[in-house]
Amino acid sequence: MKKKPIQVRVDENLKKTVEQIFDRIGIDTPTAVRMFFKKVALTGGIPFSLREDLPDTAFFTPEELREAYIESLDAQNLSKSYEDVEDTIKDLKLEV
Repeated sequence: MKKKPIQVRVDENLKKTVEQIFDRIGIDTPTAVRMFFKKVALTGGIPFSLREDLPDTAFFTPEELREAYIESLDAQNLSKSYEDVEDTIKDLKLEV
């Protein structure tokens, strides 16, 4: 399979923020782009909702993203804390 390069210009702050997120989850930008392309091919479209009611700013600090993520987990009752590993394992076994 022949591969072709893609070049995209993005805002420097957006690039930095996104690369920090990719780094935390253990992927690099080219891998993330390939994942996006594969998901588009698999779903036959953009793999997320495009909406007008997003905040005016397209940039969020890593702390703002982290807080939003934690809030979403709280809303789904998915963010739990444990005193020790045994409690975690017990809870996971109950959820399986």
